[in-house]
Amino acid sequence: MMISPYVYLTAALALLVSAALLVRWYVARRSLHADARAEYADRTRTKPATVKGLNENQFVAVYVSSHQPRWALYAAGALATAVVLSPLVLLLVVALYELFWQAAGAPEWAGAGGYVFMFALFFGTVFLWALIGGAFAHAYHRRSSEPFSHALARARGEPLPEDAEFRRRPAWARRVRPDPVDEEKS
Repeated sequence: MMISPYVYLTAALALLVSAALLVRWYVARRSLHADARAEYADRTRTKPATVKGLNENQFVAVYVSSHQPRWALYAAGALATAVVLSPLVLLLVVALYELFWQAAGAPEWAGAGGYVFMFALFFGTVFLWALIGGAFAHAYHRRSSEPFSHALARARGEPLPEDAEFRRRPAWARRVRPDPVDEEKS
């Protein structure tokens, strides 16, 4: 079976995007190191209580861990994994289709090369790619970093602030205000 050159082009493009995401993560992380050092110098002058008990390297580690663009790292991993595992995914989908086709009595109209086969191949592959993406998304959210103020308090050995159930407001809800309460109805 001949594989279209567009498949190789698409795989190369996906790997290139994955590499670009890794570079973006690396550059942002390096930039955060410089920002963290400047922030530490500023805090030691203006707010020394916030960095009490921390040296510069510890502060930089906490700062970078809290602010790095983790999404780029996980997106690059998911994309590269999907590309690398695609041949195995295709073999798995074809093998599963063959099993179901044989179990259904091997009707001629549903054989390899027909529309039913192509449908199963396309959506089976997309489904398995989605499972790979879902696994990376699950890992991303399971290992989410805590807010910087909490990480800083933890590094200083202090108890966490009272808002331990901290949840950042979504960007779309920042300007949303609750409805005013009508005094007469209350």
